[in-house]
Amino acid sequence: MSLPQSAVERPVFTVMLVLIVVILGSVALSRLSVDLMPDITFPTLSIVTNYGNASPEEVETLITRPIEEAVAAVPGVDTIDSESGEGFSNVRISFTWGSDLNEAANDLRDRLDRVISSLPEDAGRPSLRKFDLSATPIMELGVTSMLSPLELRNLIDEQVEYRLERVPGIAAINVRGGMTREIHINLDPEKISSLKIPLDQVANAINSANVNIPAGSISIGNSELNIRTPGEFTAISELLQTVVLERSGSPITLEQIASIEDSWQKISRHTRINAQTG
Repeated sequence: MSLPQSAVERPVFTVMLVLIVVILGSVALSRLSVDLMPDITFPTLSIVTNYGNASPEEVETLITRPIEEAVAAVPGVDTIDSESGEGFSNVRISFTWGSDLNEAANDLRDRLDRVISSLPEDAGRPSLRKFDLSATPIMELGVTSMLSPLELRNLIDEQVEYRLERVPGIAAINVRGGMTREIHINLDPEKISSLKIPLDQVANAINSANVNIPAGSISIGNSELNIRTPGEFTAISELLQTVVLERSGSPITLEQIASIEDSWQKISRHTRINAQTG
């Protein structure tokens, strides 16, 4: 007996079968989720390294090329693309489809551990990131105010950002625009030359003085208290009194060879909202 003949001879069964298929299809269609950006995992990992105040040529020579050479031997690597800019390096490693990204990430970390010691001391530690479409920002909020750009940026960083991060569903927040406070130390070339003070000596003296040092612990009754010596600068006057070195038993302070300016970081990007600084 053919299928058409069976359907004609059993009309009730045929109608019920068609209704079941229609009902199940309608229920499935109503529950079918629609995602504007579906979960797609690309076999791509990025290694980002910051190297402040360095030119693109220096970044490429000192950071990008050593990292490229280190990760080229990782199994499963398909292509390697890199970008070297002022103060940053971005190396993108694409793996063949089907590669286990977790295992690939572990292999990259092992390779990076071998090359980190050869990178410049003042360069940031390379960070490994996965390419994720869901990490694309979904909302941008603009803020303008009668406050100065420096005060507005400080307000957003100190009072607004951490509150927005607590909102359920928010993974990360990036703040752009405004001005970020920065202390400028302007050395006097004539005094530095006459006293024959190396520039790295000045930098090392400032870094070693601007730290909190653990000082052990003491026991009081049944309690044990950890002690630390606070040494971070809290005012420009403290920075000015930093001893750079001693000559003939006399200390030479930073105030004697430099001037301090309470300023802001170099502005490389302008953010405007309705023609106003934001």
